[in-house]
Amino acid sequence: MAGAPMTDEDSEAADDQDDGYYLGTRVLAYQLLHSQSAGTNNSIPFIVMCTEDVSKRKRDRLKKDGATIVLVKKLESDWVNPAVERWKDVLAKLRLFQLTEYNKILFIDADTLVTASLDGVFYDESTLMQATLANPEHIKEDEAAMPRTYMFATHGDYFGYDHPYPPDQNLDYLNCGFFVFTPSKVLFEYYLSLLKLPGRFDPGFPEQNLLNYAHRRDGNMPWKPLWYGWNVNWPTEKDWRGGARSFHAKYWDGDPSHDPLLKAIWKEQKAEMEGFYRGRDIALGR
Repeated sequence: MAGAPMTDEDSEAADDQDDGYYLGTRVLAYQLLHSQSAGTNNSIPFIVMCTEDVSKRKRDRLKKDGATIVLVKKLESDWVNPAVERWKDVLAKLRLFQLTEYNKILFIDADTLVTASLDGVFYDESTLMQATLANPEHIKEDEAAMPRTYMFATHGDYFGYDHPYPPDQNLDYLNCGFFVFTPSKVLFEYYLSLLKLPGRFDPGFPEQNLLNYAHRRDGNMPWKPLWYGWNVNWPTEKDWRGGARSFHAKYWDGDPSHDPLLKAIWKEQKAEMEGFYRGRDIALGR
């Protein structure tokens, strides 16, 4: 029932205009809450999960933009050392599974361009509840119990721009920049148990590799593939023209490999967002 990006590395001293993830979250909020082309049903709340070091100034601005702010504590494990320093807090993303007041949540990374409505993802057949399998080979004594049922749906990582569209639906390695799930305290405790087991998964991409282990395709809780058009990683104009609806890339940075058309659309959305909120703030006397 919620779109949920994360901003988790901000500080009071940060220049808002230099914080790409904050800007990306504002653009995403605008696209999902107010855009004529990509907006969602008004009954679907937009949640921004923040750790406590995100400045109050930024949290307040996101509230004004229409987001519901959820403050969470970080998750850490001594043996989990990410490949990139800025990924040090991404394990906090797992706290989404504690939000059991929601039946379904769509998680969307802040670095996502949305060009068409995503409401239908909640009705994708892959988001039906699944019975957890009981293959004894995948039941480990040192891991917490798995839930009896679960729902975790996403798509594979394409590992580069040179991918077909429609993409291969039989990929094994999931990308966790866009996924739908049902929150579960039992499932969250299972994830926590994995963090206590050094070497159980590759910590280079902390939360992504933990989820790949927990929901491996040959395990007892395999992830289910969403319709390929809901989201594309390593996106290109070809994907957009093929009908894809959202695109995972940091269009605020200077990476020359980004597709120029998609970057231009994101910049247009950013300008549209700034104008929309500026006008609304004036009208409301803020």
